[in-house]
Amino acid sequence: MTQAERLARREELRADIAKRELELEQMRAEESRLLEGCEHLYSDGRGAATGGRVKICSICGRLLKARDEKLWG
Repeated sequence: MTQAERLARREELRADIAKRELELEQMRAEESRLLEGCEHLYSDGRGAATGGRVKICSICGRLLKARDEKLWG
């Protein structure tokens, strides 16, 4: 294998690595979107969120996003 062939193969591998890194980043973003919310309910249909200012799920313990609070108006 000549040096030129090695360098060409190296460039091919780097391009493939960059493509796979982009795919991995996209999959991680999708995973975080899927895990963002929590839809646990009690058997009677009530939501399992508990807490005051900071809401957590009483079933899985996930910190839930709070809705934007308006202080005035």
